[in-house]
Amino acid sequence: MKLKQLGRAGLLALAMLGSASGALAQNLITNKAEVEQMLAGATFIGVYLRTESAYVLNFGTDGKLTDSTGATARWWVSDQGEYCREWLDGKLAGNKACMGVESEDGQIALYADGKKVAEGILAKK
Repeated sequence: MKLKQLGRAGLLALAMLGSASGALAQNLITNKAEVEQMLAGATFIGVYLRTESAYVLNFGTDGKLTDSTGATARWWVSDQGEYCREWLDGKLAGNKACMGVESEDGQIALYADGKKVAEGILAKK
């Protein structure tokens, strides 16, 4: 099944299904190369927990990031293994942040200031 065919409700259901197998314990990845390899060329399909809304991020191998609204950002991984991004346009233009990354049993969680802000799965192209 292609991601574009899922639609917003399908993406949310998929992400919730993936996270239903249990909450992740905070065990952040600190290896820069591991996080780069995990994210480059992948699509994050999940839930943004602050708003409980479907959340899709496309990580280009060239450092370009796009979300489901078409907003673009640049992304990179810090020396501490955090996923960082700076939105270039859209409603978050100028917003820059780094987040901890956790991966367990095929699930991904993103943490900002020690709080889980998103969870879901990664699909490689």
